[in-house]
Amino acid sequence: MNKKAWRFILIFTTVSVLSYSLYLYIKINALNTAISDQQETEQLNNRPHIVMIGEVYDHDYWNFVHDGARAYADEHGLYLDYRGPRQSNPDEQLTLLVEAIEIGVDGILVQALNEQFIPYIDQAIERDIPVITIDTDQPESNRISYVGTDNYLAGQLAAEAVLESQSSAEIGIITGSFTNHHHHLRLTGFKETIEKETGFHVVAEEASDIKQINAREKAYAMLKDYPEINVLYGTSALDVLGINKALDSLEREDIYVVGFDTLPENVELFESGQVDVLIGQEPKQIGYLAMDVLEKVLKGENYQAINHTDIKVLK
Repeated sequence: MNKKAWRFILIFTTVSVLSYSLYLYIKINALNTAISDQQETEQLNNRPHIVMIGEVYDHDYWNFVHDGARAYADEHGLYLDYRGPRQSNPDEQLTLLVEAIEIGVDGILVQALNEQFIPYIDQAIERDIPVITIDTDQPESNRISYVGTDNYLAGQLAAEAVLESQSSAEIGIITGSFTNHHHHLRLTGFKETIEKETGFHVVAEEASDIKQINAREKAYAMLKDYPEINVLYGTSALDVLGINKALDSLEREDIYVVGFDTLPENVELFESGQVDVLIGQEPKQIGYLAMDVLEKVLKGENYQAINHTDIKVLK
């Protein structure tokens, strides 16, 4: 047999093997998809499929939101699918939102951190998927309803606590983010209330990106640069923890600390006198009420477009 014939046989054999391998891959992938779809159908058991997208998948605050939503789902026969990034990352949240839209779920609860969420929320609405924003709203979107804290009011309450306790203040702020909508509102509510009074000045602002180590480093550097600061305000639970780590390192016990969230570790700091004021949200209430609003939407019942949950001030 000549070389040309051998070459033809070799090419034919190679192409045949590759073609068969591709065929097997397609068949196996189709089978796996069918099995997955069957398992999901059995899991759903004809229940409405609701996806909730939090800021961080495993975080004390978001675990409480999930607990509230899960309790409602179990009581009312809804299937809740909770998702979120491992660390705060709006881009990952957007990816999860797009996936939920493409799957064609029955409803979405999402923390809409910034304006980039608006077109995707609107896309879901166009596909008849109701979207409830939770914790953080995007009122310029076509979202059905918002459930969560009135974050501007929360910032005002934090400022009022400072005004009640101090005759004057040089204030440093550690905010979780300058761009995330709820942190922006907490910052704006605080500053607009403080700036109405004489003798109260915001001298420095830094963002922690909702990371405790960043909050610690930013607070430490801030107090080094502005030793006259006598009030520190943190707009997230992790900011409070980071601020306290910085105060411990600098051995500063003269700082009035105001922060967010009555999570166990923060409450412990409050009870020990290391935090002076905590603005408490109601994450379980947010999760439970959001599911209630969404079920009303699915049933064609009346619902409210804005649903502010309770705020409590520990001082």
